[in-house]
Amino acid sequence: MTHKIAFSKIALNQKIPHGDPIWRAFNGSFENLTLDSMEIMNLIYTGHAFTTWHSNQWRDSANYLLGQHIGIDFDTEDERSTLSYLSKDKFVARYGHVVYTTPSHTPDKPRARVLFLLDTPIQQSANYGLSASAMLWLFGTADRQCKDPCRFFYGSVNCNVEYIGNELPLSILQSLIGQYRKTGESAKRTHANKEYKPSADQDEVAAALKVIPPWGIGYDQWVAVLMGLHAEFDEAGLPLAQNWADGTPGEVDRKWRSFKPGGGVSIASVFGIAKEFGWTKNGS
Repeated sequence: MTHKIAFSKIALNQKIPHGDPIWRAFNGSFENLTLDSMEIMNLIYTGHAFTTWHSNQWRDSANYLLGQHIGIDFDTEDERSTLSYLSKDKFVARYGHVVYTTPSHTPDKPRARVLFLLDTPIQQSANYGLSASAMLWLFGTADRQCKDPCRFFYGSVNCNVEYIGNELPLSILQSLIGQYRKTGESAKRTHANKEYKPSADQDEVAAALKVIPPWGIGYDQWVAVLMGLHAEFDEAGLPLAQNWADGTPGEVDRKWRSFKPGGGVSIASVFGIAKEFGWTKNGS
């Protein structure tokens, strides 16, 4: 069986540093291919990054054509990110294609990726993002960044591999999306019923947050919202952040503790994102 997947022509043995001029060549180096399982793993094993199919030979959400894979990263650096643990997961064992160690993996701090290959390509970028979000919801310890339709995954030179060889049927994925949406609506109702009374200064922020879907924005924006709340309210803003973020257990708290004063993101970023979803100051 073959699958549609785009690979970079550039082989890398390490991640590209932020701001490196190679980025432009890298983003234009992906080639839309139809490959079998061994061809896919050989390219990953030799350091070639991969992503969804894009038009104009340019990796960008506006150029998305289709996606027939979903990658899920596990970076907990404990047993939950080991090949043996992940390959025994019932969903992975039934529908996963391969589990392998990522470039940042070490024996002391294990990291791994589960690669799912779909039986049918996803044609719409919004549907691909929704599918990836549903998969992240299923695996609570996974890296949230993996839901972007133009997300690429680095190859992993000389990685350890646990081959499973199964496909993920689109029908199963659609059922999972239904469960994800249903649970999401339930979670929103639960958050709405919590006894949280923001101060007068937080009323406007709380109103802005109501229109921002935590699973409907990019990971960078998700973090920016948390940073804006932290910058404005410090510890007093944590309950507000937790009620909004819909993160995995402990995720918001861990991210919150990593923020430092003067991080360059203010509450204005929260209002700016809210305006993209139709929010207006004082409802006017």
